[in-house]
Amino acid sequence: MVQFSVTIPEMTVKTPLRVDVYLAEHAELCSRSQLRTRVHDLQVNGRPRKLSFLVGPGDQIAGTLEGPAPSEAIPQPVDIAVIRETPAYLVLNKPQGLVVHPGAGNPDWTLVNGLLHRYQQEDQLPGPDAMRPGIVHRLDKDTSGVMIVARNLATHDHLVTQFSEGAVRKTYVAVIKGVPREDQGEITTSIQRDPDNRRRYTTGLGGGKPAETHWRVLRRFKNHSLLLLFPRTGRTHQLRVHLTAQGWPILGDPLYARPDKTYREATLMLHALRLSLQPQPGERVETFFTPPPEHFMKILRRLISVAS
Repeated sequence: MVQFSVTIPEMTVKTPLRVDVYLAEHAELCSRSQLRTRVHDLQVNGRPRKLSFLVGPGDQIAGTLEGPAPSEAIPQPVDIAVIRETPAYLVLNKPQGLVVHPGAGNPDWTLVNGLLHRYQQEDQLPGPDAMRPGIVHRLDKDTSGVMIVARNLATHDHLVTQFSEGAVRKTYVAVIKGVPREDQGEITTSIQRDPDNRRRYTTGLGGGKPAETHWRVLRRFKNHSLLLLFPRTGRTHQLRVHLTAQGWPILGDPLYARPDKTYREATLMLHALRLSLQPQPGERVETFFTPPPEHFMKILRRLISVAS
C-alpha cells in the first residue's frame, strides 16, 4: 500500500472529468478497472469522494493505492543524453523507446527513474505530481528528440505556464507514407480516445479536445514525403493522429500505420527537432536543437538514394 497525491495542473483539462478518468488516462496511475479495487481512502481537496466525482484544474486527488505503483519510482541508471544542464533545468535528447514516466505497464526504467538516479544526492525533483517529478511535458515512447526538465519548483511552474498557454514552439520532423499536393497547410480537428481501441486516439467522433497542427513539405519522394510539423497544441498522439486522418500515416508507426513493404525495418519516423521557450523568467527565448537519430537518417538516406 502506498500513498499518492496528484494535483491537476491549470489548463490540463478544460472540462470536468471523473476522478477515475483523470487517474487512469492523465496521471496513468493504473487502469480504470484496477482503480475500483486498488484505490482506498480517496479524497479530493481533503474530503472523501468516489471515483465518479468530477474534478478540474487545481483539484488535489489523494488516496492509498494497493499493490505496486508508479509513485514508487526508484533511482535507476538510465542513460541521459544531455544537451544543456543548469541548476534550474535540464535539456536532453530522449531516445526512441524510452518511456518518460512510470505508468501502467511501465513501472520502471523510465526517464523519471534515470532523473532520480542522476539527482539522487539532491532534493526530490519538483512538481505537484509525485509520479512525474520534474516533468513539464513529454514525448511518446516511440518518439525521439528534445525535452526540457525542471530542477526546481520555480522553474517547474514557469515552464508549465508556458506550455499551458501555448507559448512554447515545437518543431518535429517526420517521414510520412503519402505525397501531399500542397507545400504546406494546417490540420484543425478535435482528438479523443478511440472507443474501439483504448491505446489509440482518433478524430471526427464529436467531442474530444481541440488540436491544431501546421505542416510543411521539405521533400517529396515517390510514395513518401519528409515533413516539418509545428503542433500548436499538445494532445496525446496529436501528430500521429492528425497525419493519419489526412491519409499520411507516419512511416514505421506501430499503432497507426501498416508495415511498409519497402521499409519494413523502419521504426516510428518522428523526431522532436527543436524546442523554443523561455527557460527562466526574464531570460530571452532560446531554441534547443537535436538532430534526428541514426535509424531515422538511415531510412532517409535510402529514400534519397532511390529518388536520385
